[in-house]
Amino acid sequence: MKHLLTYFCLTLLCCEIAAAQEANPVFVEAAQRSPAVAAVLDAPHEKPADALAAVFILIDLREYAVAAEIFKPLTEAQLTEDEQAALVRQFGTAKFLLLARGAREHGIASGQKFAEAALAASASAAAKPERITQLLADLASDDAGVRQAARSDLAATGLPAAQACLEALAASTDKQQRGDLLAALAEMSPVVEPLVIAALADGQGQFRRDVAELAGHLHLLEAVPWLATMAAGGESDAEVVATAQAALLKMGLSLPAQNDALAVVKRDLEKVDAGIPTDSLPNETGLWWSFDSATKKFTSVELISCERRSLIHARLAQNLLVLSNASAADRQLAIISAVEAAHVLGEPPAAEILELATGLGTNDLNAALAAALKTNRINAAIACVKLLAERADPAALQSLDGTSTPLATAVAHPNRELKFAALTAIMKINPTRSFPGASYVPEALWLLAASAGTEQAVVGAPTLAHANDWAGNLRALGYDATPTFTGIELLQQALAAPRLAMVLVDSDIGKPLVREVLYQLRAQPKLAHVPVAVLLSNDDLLLGEQLATADKRLLAVSRPRTPDAMKSIIERLSDLSDSRLSADERTQQAAQAIDWLGKLFDAGFPYDELLRDAVILEQTVYNPDLAEASLAALAYVGTAGSQRTLVDFASLAAQPMKLRQLAADSFARSRARFGVLLTAAEIAQQYDRYNASETADADSQKILGEVLDILEHKSEAKN
Repeated sequence: MKHLLTYFCLTLLCCEIAAAQEANPVFVEAAQRSPAVAAVLDAPHEKPADALAAVFILIDLREYAVAAEIFKPLTEAQLTEDEQAALVRQFGTAKFLLLARGAREHGIASGQKFAEAALAASASAAAKPERITQLLADLASDDAGVRQAARSDLAATGLPAAQACLEALAASTDKQQRGDLLAALAEMSPVVEPLVIAALADGQGQFRRDVAELAGHLHLLEAVPWLATMAAGGESDAEVVATAQAALLKMGLSLPAQNDALAVVKRDLEKVDAGIPTDSLPNETGLWWSFDSATKKFTSVELISCERRSLIHARLAQNLLVLSNASAADRQLAIISAVEAAHVLGEPPAAEILELATGLGTNDLNAALAAALKTNRINAAIACVKLLAERADPAALQSLDGTSTPLATAVAHPNRELKFAALTAIMKINPTRSFPGASYVPEALWLLAASAGTEQAVVGAPTLAHANDWAGNLRALGYDATPTFTGIELLQQALAAPRLAMVLVDSDIGKPLVREVLYQLRAQPKLAHVPVAVLLSNDDLLLGEQLATADKRLLAVSRPRTPDAMKSIIERLSDLSDSRLSADERTQQAAQAIDWLGKLFDAGFPYDELLRDAVILEQTVYNPDLAEASLAALAYVGTAGSQRTLVDFASLAAQPMKLRQLAADSFARSRARFGVLLTAAEIAQQYDRYNASETADADSQKILGEVLDILEHKSEAKN
């Protein structure tokens, strides 16, 4: 009977295989060749989970053609994100990664797309708050297996889980729960590391003790400045001090004295000043994490590299405020760094920091500004300048040795945000006589006055086709691009561009060669911070590596062959800039600079050569955003060009009547102060305009008649 039953089962299996063979020739050959394949084909695979199970087995058996046939219905299945995530949980991430990487190679149509979509759905589901909340609850389970599974799932979830675990740790008062959370966090390296540093810097009490313990367990060397500061007396809580000391010992480091802790902090500050990364994952995330002890919550913000550098410096420097052996200069550095951090984040400084900053003297602020300029910490320099602007102390412009004070030097800096802040401070001081560095002020004012409008780019290539093609790509991306064909022409155009955002130069440029072009670009203060891309031929790749190593604002890349490649280069170049001014911000700065120029023209002091670039006003007057300020300033310029521009503008029927009237009023003020500077031909033209206005509207006739009255001195200037 037993043999009879076996025979019956085999007969039934053969019948089912035969049915499968009749349905698909691929199955016929595979089932005949391999009993293992026949067994897989015999199993049901109508449901997505069953089909995937069969596919994964067949891939393991290297039966890719059969796997592809079974996978075909899955490409048409309309699975929800929850169903996709459930499949990943059932079979594991590893199998889906294998499918995503090998699908195309194995001929499994749409396998890569299917696997990637399932993995994305799984990651999204894992990061849902309710999912993380459940995993946190599972950490307290009596079942060791559930606890371990929860730790593994939390680690796989990544950053959202790390944040949730640390916030739960900050809020917890239960010793067992904190231990479970620390055990989970210990498996989340390295993603948890930036949050641990934020918690060490901003946390308090038990939470700071817990994260100090975690830093020691992770052997997090980045945490050493804070651990050393706490261990050497920078923390009043005895438990936190003991934990910091234990963490250092666990990392194989000796217990520091105060001088040791101070040296550790200063060493890391020097690294930041030198541009050496000291934060976790510097090339993988632009997020900056902060912890609020009041709310026990973390917040993050996306930053560019120079902004991250400012905040790293400020966070490290705060250790100097709690080390009793820190010098007065160290404390000043910490105060300025804290103000700098607030500036970067767009927040007011903390009350205690603002109080400390207010206590710094003008000489102290100038010294801090000089140090910031020397180490190229732009945000720190802006913070110092803003503090100087608030007190408007003339001492900020005084120099005992006749050299430019740091505030005057900041006006000449190539960073436009710093330049504008320094000009604001000087205008608030309102000096009535010249001072060392005063010559920088007119140059800066005119540069900002001309900075409104589309950003400019200069492209240099030895061939007409490349230069024009690349310039065209840049215009499509919204830049006012100028093609050049020699090195000297590129330099001339770059120097003449008031809104220059970037320079692109081919490695084969000539007259002069590319190395000399780059040297000359950086030798010009105006161009020192402009991002530059060197577009390399295949023969110059090694040269590109050398150039990029020597200049942190230089990008060495292969020549772009497509518009998309050019777009990628421009995005990378934009990241190298230390200024993120929008078009609106540049326009606002231009309007303010023109307003300042008008007031300086009216006052008549204290800057030489203020009129040198006054022709710029004759151009900005036609920018609707700058017209009013430009017309008002032209009243005090006193050149033939300024009067010609005013009468021409007043005569333009296309301009709003309000602006035409302002032009006429400004011409009256100019005529009263400087007399008539127009030529006989220009005066005759104005009479012709009036005579030709017989059919114009009454307001236009009135304005044109008013201009003639001013010329004939029949109309007085309006105040």
